[in-house]
Amino acid sequence: MSYGLYDADLSLYPIPFYNLELMKISSYYKRKREIVGLSPDFSPQRYNNFIVRQDFYNPNSYFTNGINITYGGRAFDGEKYKPLPLEIECMKPDISLYNNIPLPKSKKYKRSINTMRQAEHIRLSLDSKTIWKDCEKQLRYETKMYGIIFHDYNLNEIEGSAEFIKEMLPEWLNLPVGRRIGTKFPIQVNNQKDFCKWVDILPMGAYYSLQHNGLIKESYLPELLDLNLSFSITNQITVKILQEELNEHNIQRIFRNIINLRSHRLIFPLIYNENCLISDDWKKVMRLIYLYNRHLVLSKSSHFFQYTEPYETLYSYCYHMIKQPDVKKDSIFTKESIQSIFQFVRENDYELFKDFYEYRGGEVKNDR
Repeated sequence: MSYGLYDADLSLYPIPFYNLELMKISSYYKRKREIVGLSPDFSPQRYNNFIVRQDFYNPNSYFTNGINITYGGRAFDGEKYKPLPLEIECMKPDISLYNNIPLPKSKKYKRSINTMRQAEHIRLSLDSKTIWKDCEKQLRYETKMYGIIFHDYNLNEIEGSAEFIKEMLPEWLNLPVGRRIGTKFPIQVNNQKDFCKWVDILPMGAYYSLQHNGLIKESYLPELLDLNLSFSITNQITVKILQEELNEHNIQRIFRNIINLRSHRLIFPLIYNENCLISDDWKKVMRLIYLYNRHLVLSKSSHFFQYTEPYETLYSYCYHMIKQPDVKKDSIFTKESIQSIFQFVRENDYELFKDFYEYRGGEVKNDR
């Protein structure tokens, strides 16, 4: 019998995540001496059995029904993971399944793929609530592993997961510098306790994502400063501004929150739904604040934290951007557009208007 395995997510992302279930299925059927291969396209007619997995929804995906086709993955099964038969779940993943996928010439891409190949891949829970007692059966225990990638939909929903992972990393990974974790899906947290316990575990570069739902309160600062987070870690932590936080009466609070954290060298990428704002003018204001924060995130430079022009205030940032005609930038950065935004804020929220010129946040901790 022949088994064609089709990873429908491969076409969506420039740096793809391997599909854990397909790798386990490959191990299982290869052990049974069956013919197994990763299909480069949707071609069920070429195999006796065709297994499709898709975790990320893609409106452009095209599939057909067939007696030899089996569909699975988050895009088909929903938010709750649907386990494979236990004898397959216990298999060590067949990393070689992805050996022949076409690779772009980018060195960065090849390094990322190499990291993916030299990492452990594991699902910590089968019910998304409790740690699976046999989860270690998935580990290959090979030398020089760069980290361990978890394929659970949200690790934070699994009881005791952060503490368990932190305890087991030294046993699971032989390479001390590789005791890092990756996540196929973002770890989602809503409070200080959960947030701080996850940021205390080293992340695996581009293969890690932590999402804090809601603004990070200034009350987190003492504990976050004790953790001494680096740019490489904060860059991989996304703050999602919630619908109830995003309204025209709360934008000054959002702006001050960003600056307060920034003054302590804590800069996190932001995501938000601009449709929460009814007014197009306030959408432009929020867009400007978002770009200011994003510029700080991408720059990773210490001079952003010194009280010197041109990055001291949002006004000085805008002035600097307008004066750079040759730099690729958002279309909002024209003299007329910025003047229009500032005038709108002056007329509708004078305190926020003053903050654009004056607010610098809390005192920088020089001992960090």
